Amino acid sequence: MLSKKIVGKLVAVTAVVGMACATAVVPAQAEGAFNATVAGVNNMTPLVALETSSVQPIDVTNLPANVGIYALHCAVPMNPRSAPTLCDSSADSAIYIPAIAADRATVAAKIKVNGEFYGSNPNPQPGASETKSVDCRAEAAPGMGSCAVYILGAGRESANPTYLRVFPTAFKAVRADRKTDAVKVSPKAGTTIDQDGQAFSATTTSGLTPSITGDNCSVRDGKITALANSGTCTLTITTTGGRNFKPLVETTTYKLG
Repeated sequence: MLSKKIVGKLVAVTAVVGMACATAVVPAQAEGAFNATVAGVNNMTPLVALETSSVQPIDVTNLPANVGIYALHCAVPMNPRSAPTLCDSSADSAIYIPAIAADRATVAAKIKVNGEFYGSNPNPQPGASETKSVDCRAEAAPGMGSCAVYILGAGRESANPTYLRVFPTAFKAVRADRKTDAVKVSPKAGTTIDQDGQAFSATTTSGLTPSITGDNCSVRDGKITALANSGTCTLTITTTGGRNFKPLVETTTYKLG
């Protein structure tokens, strides 16, 4: 459970999340005050007793013209006054509502909220960015909840506190005897990949659809394509786990040529 003390610590985040993304500007105007809710609850209200993976509705009201919105599920930083740097980028867990040229009275979206995920920085800086497995059931620090859904403005509005909302997440316990997942890839590790690309598949024992990222190659629409004509490419293959399987994190390396 999330105590009032925990929620109080998270309130501090609303003053600083997104400041690394852009400088503050005067917010665009719309009739009525902007608001966003998740699962029908308002800012700083915890989402409790969540299943290992669930889809939660997002409702945005009075979104001004030329303002886009991000919704992300992230680990709460050790310093809750800092912007989150470990967020879930798996399918349907990083949501973008694009800006348009007109005010919008209402916008509806959905976000997939996972109790465990392989976190990465949604606002990567030059050089290596941290990636790490996140278990939202663990405490980030004594008395501090581990994860939250963050809603914030996009682009030049990323530093604007008008659009920032934070929803702490708390998940049901999982079975202690969950199985270890595995993945089978085709082509096999060590195969040479070229810039014309070739068919690619990754099948997990659990049946869960994996998320795949690569450093020198891309995987899209069932095809792997080299982004350089020499060297190697390492794929990171992850799942968010589930009721019967633990999360998966595996790497596979290919030659480029």
